[in-house]
Amino acid sequence: MEVFMDIRILACDNNRYQLDRLTNHIREFGIKYNNNLIIDKAVTGEETLVLHRQNRYHMVFLDIDLGDKVNGVEIAETIRKNDDNILIIFVTAYPDFTSKAYELFAFNYVVKPIEKQFFEKMLIRGINIVKSRYFIRDKLSITIDDGYENHKIPYDDIIYFEKIGKRVYFYLTDRSVLNPVMTLNHLDSLLEPGFFLRCHKSFMINHYKIQYIDTHQIKMKNLDTMIPIGRKYKESIDKAILKII
Repeated sequence: MEVFMDIRILACDNNRYQLDRLTNHIREFGIKYNNNLIIDKAVTGEETLVLHRQNRYHMVFLDIDLGDKVNGVEIAETIRKNDDNILIIFVTAYPDFTSKAYELFAFNYVVKPIEKQFFEKMLIRGINIVKSRYFIRDKLSITIDDGYENHKIPYDDIIYFEKIGKRVYFYLTDRSVLNPVMTLNHLDSLLEPGFFLRCHKSFMINHYKIQYIDTHQIKMKNLDTMIPIGRKYKESIDKAILKII
């Protein structure tokens, strides 16, 4: 089923000519692929932050060198602190800019001058992620029986699952916990693919709730608990995270 929705995009570059070129690329993509893209422009980091506070954006394009008191990376850090879901795309003349992008969970980075074919593929993937995050994910839920009653739990309310004994504990965003009798393998078979990651024999996480990943553990948003990464799952987690960002 095709999902139609407005995609709000913020683009920032202190060079107005480059900014117009970037937004024209985005606008042409929207027309070509029948996407309704609402694009706002900013020429300073301060203006970018003001617009972000005033509006809900799905994607932001940030030039790294803004010729300002702050650079695009610092702007991205501020945006990320206030918005876990926005896709951050850096626009840069520096092709070796990967480590900082990964640290900030940036979705991608575009090297100037923009290569149209790469840009289109990147936008297709980004818009599909946006639709998944803001539309499809909101509609998905799982119904479980904890021995007392049936609970219909939206995917977006689940932070992670933990297997203890014969039960799987559901840790939810409202800090409540459910613990039905089941195995993680059975639970996994009930879930739609693409939302939860098995990171350990006893843990499965909602990848939209990841705050950051350390060498051997995962920090989930709004929780102090660190989730271990089993040696067996390390490679698959790394590959999955690269797809997500």
